[in-house]
Amino acid sequence: MRILSLSHNHLPDSRVEKAAYTAKKADHTVFFAGPKKEGIPYSTEVFEKIYSLPFEKKSNLGIPLYWGRLKRGLERILSECNPELIHAHNNVAGKLASEFEIPFVYDDHEYWSVSIKAEEKNKWYHLVTQPYKRWLYDKWEKELLEKASAIIVTCETVMEEHKKINDRVFVVPNFPLLAESNRIEIKNTEGKFLSSVYVGSDCSALSISPYRDVSGLIEIFMRNDIGKLTVIGDNVLSTKDPIFSLGFFPHEKMMGELTRHHIGLLPWKKHWLHRYKDPNKPYEYAHAGLLTLSVSDMSCTLKNLDFVKTFEEYEELLQLLFYYKNNIEEIFEMKPKIRQYALKNLVWEKNESKILEAYSRI
Repeated sequence: MRILSLSHNHLPDSRVEKAAYTAKKADHTVFFAGPKKEGIPYSTEVFEKIYSLPFEKKSNLGIPLYWGRLKRGLERILSECNPELIHAHNNVAGKLASEFEIPFVYDDHEYWSVSIKAEEKNKWYHLVTQPYKRWLYDKWEKELLEKASAIIVTCETVMEEHKKINDRVFVVPNFPLLAESNRIEIKNTEGKFLSSVYVGSDCSALSISPYRDVSGLIEIFMRNDIGKLTVIGDNVLSTKDPIFSLGFFPHEKMMGELTRHHIGLLPWKKHWLHRYKDPNKPYEYAHAGLLTLSVSDMSCTLKNLDFVKTFEEYEELLQLLFYYKNNIEEIFEMKPKIRQYALKNLVWEKNESKILEAYSRI
């Protein structure tokens, strides 16, 4: 089967590429269409061809002039690659796919109609755009759920909601590829002093998404003797001992870096939206052999993890860090067990059959 992977996000995109990898292994021919961003390298191994499509803020809001340009661009791509199925990643791509007479699978990574309700409201332009986006995303979602041949989501709570409209829903968590994990170069854990790591770009953010709020995390490490914190992915945060900011890393290099540490943090403060989210970072921590410390309301993710300790507030997080600083030998004993658990249970390949079944529903 010829499949067009359609996304309003540019490559590299781990989930998009993993789905394409699965399809290619099953002897499907996969193309990609989405925006291109200059200067960002990405792999082309899984795609037969990569097409550029002008997704931008105005087209993503359905504004007619820009939407028309987007639709004409996709028409040209479809006439060239002639797909039998479109794998539409997220709501804008799903809406675009739904306007053509080609079966499509709707891959809802973010549960957009609900996520938009958690956007920050402290900027003037949100007073104008947010009510419109809420209305638009609600409208698009109902259309997509009704029209899609099948739906793929990241966690069961979203599945339960979508099944009210379409019962062909498949849960595929954000696990890493086994092949990717097997390439990890296991490095020596740093010394006898506790080393924690957080993968995220929001430690220095002036405008923090409410459900990714880590305000005060840096201060916990600055004010207390609980070892060091390494942050990967924040290009603005400065290094100041015990905080070490590494900025953006390519994914494979990041996975190697994770193995140097003891603890992986998912320190977002509690938020009602967390029950619909399944971030990939705790699974990446596990593949690197790290114990995850997570806020307690990440219900989708916590169902999949055995080696995790939860906290309610940052005071409890601080106590956990003090405990492992003083009992670091427990971490050394856990690391190989966590790694083996991840290799056995937290791999993308365990759910590939669901993706292929979704494709078969056309």
